[in-house]
Amino acid sequence: MDATTARRFFQEYVTTIYEKGRVEELGRFYTRDVVPHPDIPGMEPGLNGMKVVIRSWLDAFSSMRYTTDSFVFQRDIIAPRISVNAVHTGDFMGIPATGRKVTVVSHPHYRLEHGKIAEFWDMPDMLSLLQQLGVFSAPSLAAWYPTSRLGITKNKPELVAPMVAGIGLVREYERV
Repeated sequence: MDATTARRFFQEYVTTIYEKGRVEELGRFYTRDVVPHPDIPGMEPGLNGMKVVIRSWLDAFSSMRYTTDSFVFQRDIIAPRISVNAVHTGDFMGIPATGRKVTVVSHPHYRLEHGKIAEFWDMPDMLSLLQQLGVFSAPSLAAWYPTSRLGITKNKPELVAPMVAGIGLVREYERV
């Protein structure tokens, strides 16, 4: 498979499964014994387990639209940077529907075998998603670290946001 074919395969996968919700067609894109990383506790292995996981996302979020921000293909690995826009319209991880519009960024890697996804690695930005759903908010960076030591002024909040998000997760964890 060349890079153009790989990109077309990935776009067709995203459109068919997530945007059109055709989970029954997952076998066109995944091998029967697909392996996710990290392992999802309690998930049935292989294709059947993936159908359950993907269905849970589709049940929780509607109007899903994927944007491929960048795309790398090398040998048998597809590595896109994606942004997903959706509306929270169903239960997600015990969080009732909020009706909020959300954006999730991810950098998944998919290993192909015989033209299908045999293994993948994915860590979507769950902290940002949970913040957008109102589960918790990020604390002010000023409360944690003097911005002058970072060389950041009040006029550059976009440089601070990723650090604040990580600190917010640690702080919420410490409260539990």
